[in-house]
Amino acid sequence: MSGGVSIVWFRRDLRVEDNPALAAGVRAGQVIAVYIWAPEEEGHYYPGRVSRWWLKQSLAVLDSSLKNLGTSLVTKRSTDSVASLLEVVKSTGATQVLFNHLYDPLSLVRDHRMKEVLTNNGIAVRSFNADLLYEPWEILDDKGRPFNTFTQFWDRCLSMPYDPESPQLPPKKIMSGHFAH
Repeated sequence: MSGGVSIVWFRRDLRVEDNPALAAGVRAGQVIAVYIWAPEEEGHYYPGRVSRWWLKQSLAVLDSSLKNLGTSLVTKRSTDSVASLLEVVKSTGATQVLFNHLYDPLSLVRDHRMKEVLTNNGIAVRSFNADLLYEPWEILDDKGRPFNTFTQFWDRCLSMPYDPESPQLPPKKIMSGHFAH
């Protein structure tokens, strides 16, 4: 993958520190950092005024952080984030899309659809755990089911045969991919 163009799709993980999708993009070559604002996809969870204010400030800080590393944030307004991602892929010649997991039901459905659409268009899709000590499907009882009580769940976490990933430092430099706004 070295030397290719990767799209790193930012969602709620608006940071350059401890961001495994961004780190993977930097290792692969050029990066196009993308944020797609599609609030209609949130259904009943459409962001309120305070959430929108927080988002605007957070995106400005992320863009500033990315500029310090050699690239900038591409932001798009959309009613269909999957279609917008495909559009960015086609206009940049990117070969892969990288993003960090979200676990809410709306995001799971959208991410599954996005993986299908992009994979069918010959684009590699890779996702990462950026928020949890362990993925939900890694912490199961002896019958392979989720735990019903926190105590049992936490005991299993403490007895896992491997440690959770350590936080990652931000990249030192990002090779920018080219994108015509």
